[in-house]
Amino acid sequence: MAKDKHNEVIPEGEPHEGHDADQALHDADAMKTAGEAQAGEQIVEDENLSPKQRAKKLRKLDDEELLAVAEQAVKAEHWLEVAKRSQAEMENTIRRIKREAQDDLKFAAGSLVRELLPVLDNLSRALQATAQSKDFKALFEGVELTNKMFTDALARHGVTPIEAEGRTFDPAVHEALMTTNNPDLEDNAVAMELERGWKLHDRVLRASKVQVNKK
Repeated sequence: MAKDKHNEVIPEGEPHEGHDADQALHDADAMKTAGEAQAGEQIVEDENLSPKQRAKKLRKLDDEELLAVAEQAVKAEHWLEVAKRSQAEMENTIRRIKREAQDDLKFAAGSLVRELLPVLDNLSRALQATAQSKDFKALFEGVELTNKMFTDALARHGVTPIEAEGRTFDPAVHEALMTTNNPDLEDNAVAMELERGWKLHDRVLRASKVQVNKK
């Protein structure tokens, strides 16, 4: 039995009989429209012509050429509107990203501050206890615990002390304030740490102030 072409189901998205012909016709129409519009576009874009001269030349075009020019103008207006919307969306996106970056920078220290608040609480309690008691051992232990809490909180955020005493002097992380001559130490070794230095990850926040051994 012969297939009824009128009832034949063609899978969506697949080429079918007549598809190539339709596409070719569409392409031919598009090329024809573009060709007909070309004369009008050349007149419009001719900077050597005054507006009055352009209008006079456009009136001399036949109906098909004028319609083609109008069609191209509509398409140009459409894509100009699309470009304007895209530019507006891009500018809004850039403004939003800048605003979010400013907010992130503004509140970047929030998590570190939250971790340091218990340290401040402990220090306040130690001061209150000192005012009521002369137990200096308990005071020492309280301050020692507070100091540990403080350095642990910093470490969780990548802030760590710079090793100095006994290490070879490194001008990248150490700042020499004075020298000494200790026969028990190597030349150019750090004899004493005068002020502790700190790093944030791999970046020096403050160099260690040190005394350097010289022989």
